[in-house]
Amino acid sequence: MYTRIFSLVLILMAFAVAAMAAGPPASPYGAPILQEAQTLTPAPNKAFGEPTDFKAAALAARHYLRLMQSDVSEDNALNGDPDDDPQDAGWDWSTTGFSHTAGTSSGNLHGVIAHNLMRSYDLDPDPFIMTTMMDVVDRMLLIGPEPAYPTGLHYPNDIIFLLEMADRPGMPNAAAMRDTAVAIWDWRVENTGDGTAEGIAVAIRDGRGASYPNGIIPWDIAPYVAAAMRLDEAFPGMGYDDDAIAMAEVLYDDSFLLAPGFFDFDGRCKGYDTEWANTDYYWYTLGIQGLIEAFTQAGVHLDKITLLTTRLLECQYPDGAFSYQYGAAPEIDDTDWQATGYCQMAIHDYLPHTSANLDAMYRAGAWLASTQDASGGFVYSSGNHYPEVGSEAMLGMVYAWDIGGAAVTTSVTGADPAQCGVTKTATFAYARSDGTPGLFGYEITLEITGPVTMEPAPDYGFEDLYGMDYFQVVDQGGGVYSVNGSLFGAQPGILDDVNLFDVDLLTDGDGAVDLAITGYKLRDPQNAPFFADMSGAGFLVDCTAPDPVTDIVAMPGHQKVEVDWTHDGADVDHYEVFTGLWYDTTYGSSAYPEYDDLAGDVTPTRPADYAAALADDAWSGPTVVSGDTDWIHALAARGVYYYEVFAVDEAGNASPPAAANDRATNYWLGDVNADGVVDAISDITALGACFGTADPEGLYDPYCDVGPTDDWSRLGVPLTDSVIDFEDLMVFSMNFSVVTASKDLAPISQVVDLAWIELDDGRMALRLIGGEGLKGLRVRAAIPVGTVTAGELVDGQTQPVFFRNVGGFLDANVAVMGANRGFVGTGDLIVVDAPIAASDLDITVRGTDNSKMSFRLDGAGGAGMPLAFALDRNYPNPFNPSTKISFSLPEAQDVVLSVYGLDGRRVATLLREPRGAGSHDVVWNGFDDDGQRVASGTYVFRIEAGPYSRSHKMTLLK
Repeated sequence: MYTRIFSLVLILMAFAVAAMAAGPPASPYGAPILQEAQTLTPAPNKAFGEPTDFKAAALAARHYLRLMQSDVSEDNALNGDPDDDPQDAGWDWSTTGFSHTAGTSSGNLHGVIAHNLMRSYDLDPDPFIMTTMMDVVDRMLLIGPEPAYPTGLHYPNDIIFLLEMADRPGMPNAAAMRDTAVAIWDWRVENTGDGTAEGIAVAIRDGRGASYPNGIIPWDIAPYVAAAMRLDEAFPGMGYDDDAIAMAEVLYDDSFLLAPGFFDFDGRCKGYDTEWANTDYYWYTLGIQGLIEAFTQAGVHLDKITLLTTRLLECQYPDGAFSYQYGAAPEIDDTDWQATGYCQMAIHDYLPHTSANLDAMYRAGAWLASTQDASGGFVYSSGNHYPEVGSEAMLGMVYAWDIGGAAVTTSVTGADPAQCGVTKTATFAYARSDGTPGLFGYEITLEITGPVTMEPAPDYGFEDLYGMDYFQVVDQGGGVYSVNGSLFGAQPGILDDVNLFDVDLLTDGDGAVDLAITGYKLRDPQNAPFFADMSGAGFLVDCTAPDPVTDIVAMPGHQKVEVDWTHDGADVDHYEVFTGLWYDTTYGSSAYPEYDDLAGDVTPTRPADYAAALADDAWSGPTVVSGDTDWIHALAARGVYYYEVFAVDEAGNASPPAAANDRATNYWLGDVNADGVVDAISDITALGACFGTADPEGLYDPYCDVGPTDDWSRLGVPLTDSVIDFEDLMVFSMNFSVVTASKDLAPISQVVDLAWIELDDGRMALRLIGGEGLKGLRVRAAIPVGTVTAGELVDGQTQPVFFRNVGGFLDANVAVMGANRGFVGTGDLIVVDAPIAASDLDITVRGTDNSKMSFRLDGAGGAGMPLAFALDRNYPNPFNPSTKISFSLPEAQDVVLSVYGLDGRRVATLLREPRGAGSHDVVWNGFDDDGQRVASGTYVFRIEAGPYSRSHKMTLLK
């Protein structure tokens, strides 16, 4: 073979179709550096199955070609110092052993090798191969249309390569690639023969035929036909298709009409002389391939394709190799890699995929793979490698894989990562191509590692899915299993894509599980081996749940609840929110607006864990929240909604419940007409109409029964008391004009100064003397009065003020409307037409956050200081999440206020400081001294203040 290719070089150099300078041109990157050959690393192992894997063999051949390329300006191929390369992006004509020479490569090899590499890149994208191809592109763009070797007959492959590279998405310089392809074509037409495309074919035919009347003629002309058709696709309407037809007709005339032609496909070479000196011996099979390519590309003389296919297949040996000559005579044994690769290209690209053609493709690929050198190349008896031939053999194996390759893939059911204690089923599926032999039997060696358990013998959890006549699993120890299946009798084998078997794996601990196929054997009905891609699978097992969320906060809004929580996000895939409803008898039937006044009201019981939340119909959802620690729950049906939040990892492990959940209304308290705001037109009017009434009075309106709330704020849950009074007024007033949820409150004074004075006309007035943060107050006395009117301070406020006295006794209620709004200035609040002593007054004072405020009262009868020690009951009780404890001191004392459990253990110290005479409030938020929220239950609060001490019980509910 080496002798023949060397002769071809001489012929090409003698056959000048244009002027040619002596010797190869200088490299545009500088003169080539001559040096000793560089030894390269052989290709990695090709396959572990039997026989050699087409795909692995093709990739090994590609590896060889990458290492044998000369870089352009960088060592992109990682095959040596770029300064020691010819730096022309090409390949040597031939190499001795596995080495790379320092000579400039033949320019007519660039396109054909790069184009074949492109097919391997489509089989298995590799960035190194893309770099290799881009080096060739850069070289072609730099040189331009005039070839380094004017007689280089493979330049049509440059055109095809550039156009196909330009069509790839995102390819840089695509326009330049197309322009260069056109320029190469134009240069060749202008500088060959008579200046026409037909002239190119005639010049090649006559030049070749003068010395070699054989199959190299159509083999050389066919790529020009293919290049013209590729140009016609890129630039339709430019006449390139006519050029292709004209060149194909030259081949038809020579091979079918002329007697004899230079290549008489059906006569001349049948009587060959087996002596190598007989030129009729050469390239017959390549000529048949060239005729098939040219006729099918140009779309002419397609009636000859069947005959040409017969001639092509007659040139194949039983082992799959194709001969260089007609007939594949065993006594000659002229098997050839180049002819085999090109015949496979003809079958794959241009011929119908009949069973005979597919069988020929498969056997040819097997022969190529079996004769490949460890380097990935192909070595002749002379010891030479030819990168061009290696690329053509690589292409044949790529095509053989495409139509004959099979695969066994592994898929695993369920989530990845998986939880502990779940069964994962791994299914091993067989997929064949059109040319794959029938599968009659298999042995697959499987290694299973990781935190999973198997069933005991004899099946180990494996199941035969296809229904083989024989199925057996052998435990080889160490997690390695041999799975065997076979058909019996005269059968064609499995000719469909099927699932072969599966195995059940029970997860039992944290870690990675790997199912690796470490070996295989596939056999056809004649017990001949064939190959397949084998791919195992893996997954993770995660048995550890995330930490629970903290600080769940539900904030009310108009037809929505805003839910927030806190979590560090560790080991979290998403959060799941469950929603509960305070309902009346039947879940889904809201207890709004009466709530605890209803005989059948039910609040949802907190779930013990995630599973309990799923199982309890009282909890709906869950709603999945990804990436955030907040959620807006939009819902129109009014009610009190409860929220539980769980952190969930990728495996589906749910965290324990939070230490405390939260609840909120989905409406503003006081928004009677449900328009999203508490206003004076409808809502305050409704409050005024029923103020001072109690259930079941006729004017009582349950929609106005919104106070007090569980935390005394405007955003709390109403503790409906069936009375519309001052507590409801405070909630209305705080939510007046509110359209957003906010707990930012204006600062308030601890004490306001009031005075009970007699006016000049004999009426009594309650006057605000000093202090800030007063939002509302209630003044009562069990004494009949004539009239009770608002004072000038009420009338002088810029904000609306609600004022109402209930009944014929003194029960005056007054409050400034609006969130965070309080009285501004000093002056009279109420005026009473009755002589009432200060000591007879019962005054309740509230700040802008609805907290009880201390006050000093000046006037007849003395200041409003308590005359005796008192510890009031906490309010509200029961409570969640906070409660207020009030006490009164007749004189200053050192005060200690503590919370104890029923077992006598101190839980929290609420106050340890001196306090002056007067009324005082302390809030307990349910946290102990360590900052931890305490559990539900009954607790005791106790005060010690000098000679005074007292205690009461209180109950925390969650």
